[in-house]
Amino acid sequence: MPEKVAIIGGGLSGLVLARNLDDSSKVTVFEKSSGVAGRMATRVVGSFEFDHGAQFFTARSETFKNFLLPYLEKETVVAWNPKVVTLEEGKKPYKRPWFETHYIAQPRMTSLVKALGAPVDIRLNTKIDEVFKQDNSWSLKSAGKTIGEGFDWLISSAPGNQAFEIFNKSGITLKGLDEVEYSPCFALMVGLYSELSLGFDAAVVKNSPIKWIAANSTKYGRRKEKALVIHSCNKWAFEQMNEELPHVQSLLENELFKLTDVSAKDVSCVDMARWRYAKVERESPQGVQIDRHQRVAVCGDWCRGNRVEDAYLSGVNLSERLRLELDR
Repeated sequence: MPEKVAIIGGGLSGLVLARNLDDSSKVTVFEKSSGVAGRMATRVVGSFEFDHGAQFFTARSETFKNFLLPYLEKETVVAWNPKVVTLEEGKKPYKRPWFETHYIAQPRMTSLVKALGAPVDIRLNTKIDEVFKQDNSWSLKSAGKTIGEGFDWLISSAPGNQAFEIFNKSGITLKGLDEVEYSPCFALMVGLYSELSLGFDAAVVKNSPIKWIAANSTKYGRRKEKALVIHSCNKWAFEQMNEELPHVQSLLENELFKLTDVSAKDVSCVDMARWRYAKVERESPQGVQIDRHQRVAVCGDWCRGNRVEDAYLSGVNLSERLRLELDR
């Protein structure tokens, strides 16, 4: 009989792991949000859509390049070649070259992870608060209710801090989880009435609370309605993290108006997102971890670095190690 595996987190690393174990185990993924993808996220507001998490990704390892091949053939993944500039208030913008291929999923950034997770048993809107051992197997609780039991293995692919909170509460100790450090980010999403020309598709911003502006609607496969995604710089976001979102929104909007030709009269809709675990500043010194005695494990980009590719490789690495355990 195949062993039952519970995976907490429906981002790229968790679903790569689920797919790689699917032929030898019965895998269930528990995701707290209404959809999979983690930071490869897209939000729809009216007629506008915003890739408000990861903006793009690169591929440097042969393993990740080979993984992408079928998705490139189907155009679920495409190269993105935007006009990128550097912006700074009071200074003339200048072109910023990119020296490697940058990829996006289409028609939305979520599309790659959704395609990967299509065959997987995924329980959405299920935030795991607690896990516990019962009859030598793992059970999981959400909102005080047991929503899954009888699992042979328990795995977290959630951000390291969240994995630490869940495991520590349940008396599970894994080295390095409490050493992972993140910096936050705010995402301002702006839908425009007009076809206002920005003069760029994406911009890296200097000496500003804003670090990135992208015309999301210029990406391949997107809706035509002009949609801007604005990311704050991480240090500024840390200083503003406990402020109310309307206040942060106002500050970022005003900064956008100063940096570009966008004005309040051009704005059709505005939305905000707070990313508490936006950038991995310090990864786990132990990398992916597996405890065969407790039958628990962890993976995620934070085990290796900060990039989408790191998330993928982490899931692959853990799946290879788990296969050895499952074959014992």
